[in-house]
Amino acid sequence: MQIKEMFQLVPETAEQLPRGAFLTAGGGVWNPMTIGWAQFGVVWSKPVLTVLVRKSRYTYGLMEQAEVFTVSVPREKALTKEIAFCGSRSGRDVDKEKDSGLSRIQARAGGADGVAECHIVFECRIVQKQLLDLNTLDPEIRKRNYGSNQALPDGDPHVLYVGEVLAAYRL
Repeated sequence: MQIKEMFQLVPETAEQLPRGAFLTAGGGVWNPMTIGWAQFGVVWSKPVLTVLVRKSRYTYGLMEQAEVFTVSVPREKALTKEIAFCGSRSGRDVDKEKDSGLSRIQARAGGADGVAECHIVFECRIVQKQLLDLNTLDPEIRKRNYGSNQALPDGDPHVLYVGEVLAAYRL
């Protein structure tokens, strides 16, 4: 995939991310998880998309077993109920494929199946996983994003999944 193709879709994606997008991991269970953070760039001469998943999330286990993931981005002001549902319900407790109101669309380039109701899709192959070291994080960011998780022994850090973007397209 050309780096330029990915970056053509980044401005619209960056506008939507604070309102929510969907992450799906490759493998057997289709479990869209709402995300609000992502990072696009060029690393190792490849177009990459980095997503963050907390170790406590059901999706973490799916991502650890997966080789691929997909980020599906809804249109502005669309799918607000679905974003809220997938961000507040765990796949441990509900079948999101059945209960979320979302439907699966088959990956085109070897990524994980995406969300059919979205209009931008990034299919990725995991090229690096890294547990976030909370001790190296800016203290203000740590307090704001991890301070309330002191009940968990490790603070419930995120794992960063760097994915080589295999395809980026509009539906």
